[in-house]
Amino acid sequence: MNSGNPTQPLRILVVTAAHLFPNRDKPTAGIFFANLLRRLKPRVERLVVVVPTAYVPAFLQKLPWGSSAGQVEHHERWQGLNVFHPPYLSIHSRHHLWFQSRSFCLAATPLCLALHRRHDFNLVLGNGFGPPTHTAQYVAKQIHARSVGWAVGSDVHTAPHLSDENMRLFRHNIRHCDLVLTASRALRSHILKACPDATHVHTFHRGIDLEGFQSPVDRAALRAKLGLDAGRTYMLMAGHLGRTKGSEEFYVSFKHLAGKYFPLSALWVGDGPEATALKTRARADGLAGRFLVTGQVPRSSVAEYMHAADLMLFPSHMEGLPNVVVEALAAGLPTVAADVGGVSEVITHETTGLLVPPQDVPAMIRAVERVLDNPEWARQMGEYGREFVREHFDVNRNASRLLQLFQHLVSGNTLDR
Repeated sequence: MNSGNPTQPLRILVVTAAHLFPNRDKPTAGIFFANLLRRLKPRVERLVVVVPTAYVPAFLQKLPWGSSAGQVEHHERWQGLNVFHPPYLSIHSRHHLWFQSRSFCLAATPLCLALHRRHDFNLVLGNGFGPPTHTAQYVAKQIHARSVGWAVGSDVHTAPHLSDENMRLFRHNIRHCDLVLTASRALRSHILKACPDATHVHTFHRGIDLEGFQSPVDRAALRAKLGLDAGRTYMLMAGHLGRTKGSEEFYVSFKHLAGKYFPLSALWVGDGPEATALKTRARADGLAGRFLVTGQVPRSSVAEYMHAADLMLFPSHMEGLPNVVVEALAAGLPTVAADVGGVSEVITHETTGLLVPPQDVPAMIRAVERVLDNPEWARQMGEYGREFVREHFDVNRNASRLLQLFQHLVSGNTLDR
């Protein structure tokens, strides 16, 4: 870091996408980022959020990639945050992000400039390394503020590789931001492969709200509340129930383990396109009563299911840094996880959990067997995981660290590798 001017008060404009911020249809979308903003807001002079909302022209809605967006309020307050929703024209094509980003930017910029005249922002943060970051760096240049782009997952390891157009946008955003943050070191490595000279790319872990993971838990009472059997052993997964989250590997692993460990049940907290097919397979395999899918549950209930379970199997194919694994460790849940993305930044093999090669079902089965056959060792591993999360992933502590980082940037300093 280079020395610069004294610390300045922060006035932050945040630009993000509808799928990366809580909304009426998806109240848990982007919840970890939103919770970080909530912790940051009392510590800065001003913080305003702009979430452009897509609309698709009626004549395009019948095409395979066309869909109409739900109606939203132009302005709302979300848990104390001022949030604005300008509409923008969308074709909902993941292969044409340059067009999508320009449309997003053209719709958001007039509102952002009007808000700037009122609040005099000195930092613009784009959450999501596509249209939001493209807009953030453009608006920042118009108002002579510093710009930050935050990469979170598929916006780095998938989207840029879908088309040459997407890769041009990706490199453009990297070069034009004053600071690039990534949710994991793995994502940072992806960025540096595309732009090896980008010395302003840094990893920052957002953290989770530890409030629901602090108090001792009466597991018997919690299982009764959730309708779970007090005498069974529950292997949990949480999140979108889809192929890329490892639904096939999870079920096949469970089917094999169920024959050896009769008390074992599988519990998937969430819903998704594979739910019906897997429940049908479980009935055909005689496992209907032991393979449970909760469907969508409130965010607070996810922590309850984690406290009630005995271990997590996380078989996802591709991730940034999965918050659900961080939450599992915060709950002291012994965790077996596919070594993808930033998972190894949270799980140290045989210390805070067990890592297995992605999509390797035999390795997953062996790792789960180690957990089930060595309960005291598994419990100790869960405790180490809990302490690691408390130290490195507390959202309140990380909000303070982020504040210092932003203050350093707006004070005229550079942040080199």
